[in-house]
Amino acid sequence: MKNWFDIAVLLSLVSMAACTRVENAGTPEAITYTVGSYAATTKATSEYRDAEGLDNFQSKSFLHTEDAAAGSEYFTSTITWDGATWTPSRDYYWPKHPQSYLNFVSWYANDGSANIEPNTVTETSFQINARTVGANDRILIADEAWLQRANANTYYTAGVPTLFRHVLSRVRVKLKATTLTDPELANVTYEVTLQSAKFQGIFQKGTMSLLNSPLASTGTRQWYSSESPTYLWKTANGSNESEIVFVSSNTAIGTDYADVLAERSFIPQELGDGIKMVLTYSVTTKSNGTVNATENDIPATIVMNTIKNASDVAITQWVPNKIYTYNIAINPIGKEILLNPIVEAEWSFEEDINVTVE
Repeated sequence: MKNWFDIAVLLSLVSMAACTRVENAGTPEAITYTVGSYAATTKATSEYRDAEGLDNFQSKSFLHTEDAAAGSEYFTSTITWDGATWTPSRDYYWPKHPQSYLNFVSWYANDGSANIEPNTVTETSFQINARTVGANDRILIADEAWLQRANANTYYTAGVPTLFRHVLSRVRVKLKATTLTDPELANVTYEVTLQSAKFQGIFQKGTMSLLNSPLASTGTRQWYSSESPTYLWKTANGSNESEIVFVSSNTAIGTDYADVLAERSFIPQELGDGIKMVLTYSVTTKSNGTVNATENDIPATIVMNTIKNASDVAITQWVPNKIYTYNIAINPIGKEILLNPIVEAEWSFEEDINVTVE
């Protein structure tokens, strides 16, 4: 009788096991990342990492078990490059259940010496509050990776697709003299000295509140701002009153372009009428090496939104993910400021912009 009882119990256990959903019993797969950028020409390669100088970033993952609508934080980790793979600070594994998945929010935010900590990071919200953007700030946010179940083999390494976008603007100013010799008087030469240079009216402080929303299938989605769709940042009243001085001592100017403002970060913003570049410079005239005259404190005020491109369209804004290079030339003979700015996208380059401002 006991044997029949044991057989009945065994059959019952087998029946229960047959009715139980079994998770993937294969070898656990460690989570890795693949990093690149969006560009007009695809550049999701290791060269992107080298160009950015990017060797680490932050990532937060959210686990949805068995297609659950609500997710819970799985891990937050620094992701580093080991020479072959982007990996978290320790091994984390993909969920085994075929209906479970992960969403990933990844970012890089640094001021040149330390990380910038976001105030909010959820699956649908990313926020940095009241940030005064410094020259060396770099903030990149990857399009959110939704409904991920395994390392994807889409790019140059397998892993979570992590495609970064800059959320700040970069600006650079270069200066040269058009000539240091007089075309009509062979014995006459000029020395040009930049005495000062500054921006007026630039917004420096703002809040970035970004949103995202779930996808219906595996993929990535760009973050957006409902408050400031173009610039992503909302600037605060009174935060644009200070000047940004980038040259404060005499700087000799040659006939080759040289940086007077090395490439630096700014909050993306509209270039209103009050945003100006103000220069002062001096011109010394010599005959056969002997000084004839020196004119100091020659002023040049450039209203930034009046600069136009070759199509006669004004540059009226700095937008995220772009670098703006202004090439300025001083004509010492006519005391003219000549502008040949170049506006270039971060990864694809637009046409030169040519304009003369007198």
